[in-house]
Formats: sequence, structure tokens, C-alpha cells
Amino acid sequence: MRKYLSVYNLLGLFVFALGLFVYWQSPAPNPPKALPLPADEAAREEKLTLNLYRPDPPRGFLREPVVLEVGLGENPYEKALLAWAQATGSPTPLGLFAAEGRLVVDLPKDFVRGLDAEGEVYRLYSLAYTLLATFPEGSEVRFLVEGQPSPGLAHLDLEVPVRLP
Repeated sequence: MRKYLSVYNLLGLFVFALGLFVYWQSPAPNPPKALPLPADEAAREEKLTLNLYRPDPPRGFLREPVVLEVGLGENPYEKALLAWAQATGSPTPLGLFAAEGRLVVDLPKDFVRGLDAEGEVYRLYSLAYTLLATFPEGSEVRFLVEGQPSPGLAHLDLEVPVRLP
């Protein structure tokens, strides 16, 4: 019996009992949580204020705020381009993306068909000013034609970026 009640065995039994007591007194670990489902508030539509610059020759442009509803999963750039095209009666640009502090717009080849030089300038600057005033992440607008850099359309040089005055 002395062999089992040695100092080391008693010390081991004490450490074991102390560990068991600490384990018993500690709070239960939190089980892993499931990912939260989107709340109703997150699924609601967001509002985007489109600062529409409508051409008003010869005075320049009329600024008109238009509130757009952007639903979950919708691209605000596409909504802005479509709203601008509908408001001005222009063909819809093919796309818009932001890159390195500039907004890049892809135009169809027939974007200025049937317009004189003044009409072309008003249409392109109306689009550029609208986008720059609506999306603050861009400081200038560059134009592509059918996805490719182009020196110009009918009358206007597209190699120079457009900035707000």
C-alpha cells in the first residue's frame, strides 16, 4: 500500500483533481455559429441620385437630380447609363467601369449618328458630366468605341479625357 501512496502519486492526484475542478468550473465553449441570413433591410433597394446634365443648347446644360432604385445584385453603373439614355433620348452606351480614378465608357459605333458637331459635343459631355457628378470615384471620363480605344467619333477627339469644369 505504501507503494501507491507515494508523494509523487499524491501530488499527481492533486494536480488531476485541480484540473478536473477548473474544467468543471469553466464556461462551456461557444458552439460554431451558422452564417447569418441577410436581413430584410439588406435585401431592400438602395437609392442612387443620378445628377443628370441634360443638354440645353445654346445655354449649356440643365442639372436635374433623378433618384434611381438599385436593387440587390443590380449594377449602379448600368442603371445610371440606362436612365441617362432614356432621359436624353440617346442610344444606350455598352458599358461603364471605374479604373484608377477614371470612369471608362464603352460606346456603340452609332452613338452620334445623325448629329452635327454641336449635337455630338452636347451628347458626349452630357454623359460625361452626368457620370462625374454621380460617381465621385472618377475624376475624368475616357471613351472607348466598341471596346477599343478610338481617336474620335464623327467630330470630337476621344483621346482627351473629359473632366468637370
